[in-house]
Amino acid sequence: MRLLAALLMVLLPCVTGAAEPGEAAGRRLHGIKGEDQRVRMEPREFPWSATGRINFGRGHCSGTLIGPRLVATAAHCLWNRRTQRTMPASAYTFVAGFDRGEYLKASKVRAVHPSPDWVFGDQGQPLAARANDWALLELEDPVGDEVGWIGLAEPRLGMVVAVAGYGRDRAHVPLAHLGCRLREQPLAGVLFHDCDAVQGESGGPVLAWENSQLRLVAINVAVIPSREEMGVAASIAPLAALARRLGAPGSTRPGPLSLDSSLDLPHILGGR
Repeated sequence: MRLLAALLMVLLPCVTGAAEPGEAAGRRLHGIKGEDQRVRMEPREFPWSATGRINFGRGHCSGTLIGPRLVATAAHCLWNRRTQRTMPASAYTFVAGFDRGEYLKASKVRAVHPSPDWVFGDQGQPLAARANDWALLELEDPVGDEVGWIGLAEPRLGMVVAVAGYGRDRAHVPLAHLGCRLREQPLAGVLFHDCDAVQGESGGPVLAWENSQLRLVAINVAVIPSREEMGVAASIAPLAALARRLGAPGSTRPGPLSLDSSLDLPHILGGR
C-alpha cells in the first residue's frame, strides 16, 4: 500500500494540447523507456485504419473504433483544463486513419459516455481510479463500416501487445510500439505495460491477438515516471457491457477502405 500511495503523486495522464513552440521530434517525453521503440504505421492498413485522432480545439487524444459508430478512448480526454469543465459532444471529431492532414473517414461525435465512476478534474487521480478512465464516443456517421473496427477481449498478464496512437512529439502520424507486454496488474482493472507511449497517445488502443483475431484488451491512459516510465492502461472489461448495449459487435472486422496489413501481427503478437 505504501508503494501504491507513492505512485499516486507521479501518475501522469497522456492527454496533450498543442505542442510547445520549438518542440523537437526527438525530444524525450515521459513514457519512453530508453530508445524509442515506436514506429510509423501505414494508416490505410488494418487495424490502423480503425484507429485515429480525437480532435478538440488545439488538443487531441487517440481512440479506436469498436463498432460502426463507437469509439473507445480515455475519460480524462473529455476534461477541458482551460474552462475546468467537461466539453460537449459537439467539441469532438474522430478522424480515422489520420496521417499528416490526410485521412480515411471523419465524423463529429453525437454523444459521450464516460465511466460513471470517473471523477473529472485536474486534481491527482488515485491509481485505482484509472480502472474508470475510459469513455465511449458515439459518432454521427458509421465510419466503421468503411474503415473497420476492433472487437473486445479481456486482458491477461504477460500478453504480448501493441500500443498505438498520435504522440505529442509526432502528432500527425500514427505510431505504435509492437511486441511489448502487460507486466503487472496492481489493482482490479488497472494494468502496467512496458510499451513506449507519450502524451497524445491517451485513449489509444492496447491490442493483442486473442481467439484468432486482433482484439482491443485495454486503453492506454497514463505513465508513471518514477517506475521507469511504466505505462498504465485501463482494462476493457468494465466498459464491455455498455459497449454491447451501444452496438459494439462481438468480433473484429476490416472495412472496404482498409488494406491488408503488411505486418505479420499474429506472429508479432504471439498468436502463432
